[in-house]
Amino acid sequence: MLNMDNNKEKEDTIPSGVRLITLLREHLREIMDREHANHTSIHLYCTGPYWVAFEYSAYQLHRAFPDSETTPMCLFAYPFPVVMVSVTDRSLRSYARKHILRKDETDYKLLTVPGLPLADYHEWHAGEVEGLPLSRERI
Repeated sequence: MLNMDNNKEKEDTIPSGVRLITLLREHLREIMDREHANHTSIHLYCTGPYWVAFEYSAYQLHRAFPDSETTPMCLFAYPFPVVMVSVTDRSLRSYARKHILRKDETDYKLLTVPGLPLADYHEWHAGEVEGLPLSRERI
């Protein structure tokens, strides 16, 4: 019989960066597919003490948490620069007390937010990825 408390404890000892790399390696396509059609949600993924969102979700998360951490990145498995925004678990818990989560799972949360003009998102995204290469050379 598995002890779920031990599994959670073991998960908590995995560094946030390792959890992020694993998330991207195992779920990047699924995440990007969600974001492709996303206009009114924030999809959040747990990396330990932080929750991360990508692309349009990242834009919406940044608007909800102006002091959040924004990270533009180039990923080998994806041809375009990607923007990630992260917030602490504590900040998200505080926010969730006043807002309804559509999904509230251990490693995934879904918030509904008002849609914003895509032009605003594109302008923000372009500013965040400025200077990054548009595509990566394949070896």
